[in-house]
Amino acid sequence: MRAHFGGSRRVLAAVAATGLLGLTACSGGGSGAGAPASASGGGATSQGAAGGPSTAPGSSAPGSSASASSGSSGSAESSGPAQPAPRVTGKPASVTVLVSGDELPHPQLIADARRNAGGKGYDFSPMFAGVKDTVSAADVAICQMEAPLTRTDTDLSHGISINGPHEFATAIKGAGYDGCSTANNHAFDRGLAGARSTREIMQEVGLKAAGPGPDASTPGQPVFYEAKGLKIAQLSYSWTLDNTIGNQTKLPNGAPWFGKNLYLVVGVAGIVNDAKAARAQGADLVLVSMHWGIEYTPQVSPEQRQFATGILNSGQVDYIIGNHPHEVQPCEKINGKLVNYSLGNAISSQGAGVLSLPAATQDGVLMNVTFNRDAAGNVSISEKFHPTYVDRLRGHVIQLVTPTSNPQSWQRTTSVLTANGNPCGAQAVQ
Repeated sequence: MRAHFGGSRRVLAAVAATGLLGLTACSGGGSGAGAPASASGGGATSQGAAGGPSTAPGSSAPGSSASASSGSSGSAESSGPAQPAPRVTGKPASVTVLVSGDELPHPQLIADARRNAGGKGYDFSPMFAGVKDTVSAADVAICQMEAPLTRTDTDLSHGISINGPHEFATAIKGAGYDGCSTANNHAFDRGLAGARSTREIMQEVGLKAAGPGPDASTPGQPVFYEAKGLKIAQLSYSWTLDNTIGNQTKLPNGAPWFGKNLYLVVGVAGIVNDAKAARAQGADLVLVSMHWGIEYTPQVSPEQRQFATGILNSGQVDYIIGNHPHEVQPCEKINGKLVNYSLGNAISSQGAGVLSLPAATQDGVLMNVTFNRDAAGNVSISEKFHPTYVDRLRGHVIQLVTPTSNPQSWQRTTSVLTANGNPCGAQAVQ
C-alpha cells in the first residue's frame, strides 16, 4: 500500500489503527490528484485514486470559486511577455537565504518530543540541534510549516489530520529560522481557529508567517525580511488549503479569503500581481513558496512546470521555493531565475519501513540561495545545498549528510539536484 489510499473503509480503518496513516501523505495526494479541478470538492479527505499518484491536471482551473479571490484566471499560462521588474540601482549587495522542506509533526515525532521533555510538555529542540549552526548562519532562513499549531497542546496529530504543539514553533525558531510559509493542504486541519492560533504562536516566538490571513481584513502576505541592505518579500500559495481533493478551487468553509492563497484560483496572473504589489512596497527580491506537485516522486509534474514558467517569465519573481511531494525534486533555471520544485522533508516520521513509503521521504535539503545585486541592479543567483536525513530510530534527529556518513541518502539527493546537467549550478556542501 503506497501513498494514496483509495481502498475500502476496512483498509483505511486497519491502517489508522496502526497510527501510521498520517505518515502516508499530507493527505490529498498532491496537486491534481483525483478529479479535475472543475469537479466538486465534496469536502472529502481521502487520498485520491488507488494505485499511486495521478497525473496533475492541465493548467486551468475554471470555477465559480474564483470570484471569491482576486478574480484572476486560474490559468497557468501567462498572458504574454510581461515587463521585467524595475531595476533598483545603487550600492551592490549580496544576501543568502536558506530554505528547506516540509516541517511535519507526525504522532511518532510528537511522542519523541514528549520523551525529550520528560513527559511535561514537548521538546523538539534536540531534533534540530544538528542543523542549527547551518540554519543560523544564513542571513534569512525560511521553512515550510505544514501544520496548524495549538496553544493548549490538545487534539494533536492523528490519522491524516495534523496539529502540532506550540513548542514545535519554539524549536524551529531556536534552530535559526526567521519565518515560514503556512499555505499548504493542512492549513485548515483545525479549522479557522487553528489557522489563527498558528499565526499567533508563530508571531509570539518571532517567526513570520506567509500564508492565509486570520480574517478577511488582515492580509497574510507578503511578509518582508530585511538583510544586508535588501528587502525580501515572500508570497505563499497551495493547491488546496483544507485537505480536499477534486475541486481545488474550493474555499474552506467560513474563510473565503483563503482563496487568495490557492494558486488554482488566482492563477499566474494573480501571483504576478501580488509580486508587483510587493515590489511597490519596496521589495528588492520576491520569493514565492508553492505547495504543489505529486507526492512521493522525484518527477516534476506538468502543472508545476507550467506554473513555474509563467511565474518566472513575468520577471517579477526571483525564486520559487517548492514543497509538498515529500521527496527532493530537481532545480531548473527559467528566464535567468531559479525554481526548486521540492526540497523534500525537513522533519517528519515518513521513511523506509513505514507502510511502503520510499526511503527518499527521510531526505531533505537545506538550500542556501545567494542573491548578488550589482550597481546596475542586475541580480544573479547561485545555490549551495546541504543534504539532510531524519533519523527516525534515534529520536527524529535531523542529520547533515555527507558521502561517508550516509552514502545512500547523499546519492539520492545529489543525483536529483544535479540531474539534467545541473542547470542551476547547485553545489553540494560536504
